[in-house]
Amino acid sequence: MNDRGYELRRIPRERRPVLDRLASAGRRPQIHALIELDVSEAARRIADADGLVSWTGFVLASFARSVALHPDVNARRSGNRILVFDRVDVGATVERHWEGRIVLDVLTIRSADRRSPVELSALLRESKYGPGESHEAHGMMRGVLRLPGPLRRAAIRIAGARPSIASGFGPAVGVTSIGMFTTSWGWAVPLAPLTVIATVGAVRERAIVRDGVVVARSMLPLTLSFDHAVIDGAPATRFTETLRDLVESASALAGDV
Repeated sequence: MNDRGYELRRIPRERRPVLDRLASAGRRPQIHALIELDVSEAARRIADADGLVSWTGFVLASFARSVALHPDVNARRSGNRILVFDRVDVGATVERHWEGRIVLDVLTIRSADRRSPVELSALLRESKYGPGESHEAHGMMRGVLRLPGPLRRAAIRIAGARPSIASGFGPAVGVTSIGMFTTSWGWAVPLAPLTVIATVGAVRERAIVRDGVVVARSMLPLTLSFDHAVIDGAPATRFTETLRDLVESASALAGDV
C-alpha cells in the first residue's frame, strides 16, 4: 500500500495487439443479429456423441459450415477492394493459462468447416494451457509494432490496404463464448475487427410455444455481428438463417452419434 491509494501497472505487451484490434473495430460500421436458437436436438446428440463435445465446439462447427455455404462472408476489406478467402479459417477467442497468468488469445483453426465438433472441442480445451501460437511479427511489421500506439495503428491501417498484407491479418470470421462464464441469460454485443463474429451465450431451458402449447426447450442466445462495409443486410440474413438451420438440426453432429 502507499499514500496514493493506488498502484500503476504497465499494460502487458501481449495486451497491445488486443487494444489495436479494438481500436480498429471501433471504426467499423457493424450490424448485429440477436437470435435465440432451439438446441434441444443438439443437446440430445451432444449427450450421445462419441467423444466430448462442448457447446462452443458445436456452434463453431456449425458456424464454419455456414461460412462455407456463404463464401461472400469469408472476406475482408482491403482498401477499396474486398479480399475473399478460399479456405474457411476461424478465429476462436480463448483464455490461456500460462506461467501463472491468464492471457487472452486467439486460436486460428484452419479449414474449420472440415473438422468435427469433437475435434474442435478438443482443440479449444487444449488451447487453454501452454504458450499458444506464436504471434511474433516478421519483416516490416516488427518495426511497426515498436511504434507508439496511434502511429502503430495508423501504419497497420495503411498496410491493410495492400491485399498481400491484409491476407496475413488472420481469419475474417470468428467465434467467442461467454456462456462458460455466466449462469444468466442474455446476449452480448462484441467489438471485434472481424467481418463476422458469433458470440455464444449460455444454454438454458426456457418456456417456448410449439404448436400452440407451452413447452420447455433448451435455448441458446447467439449474437451475430457483421461488418456492414463488407456484408449487406440481405446476405447477412441469409447467412443467419443457414446457421439457424444447421444449429437447430444439429447436422454437424450427425457423424458423432
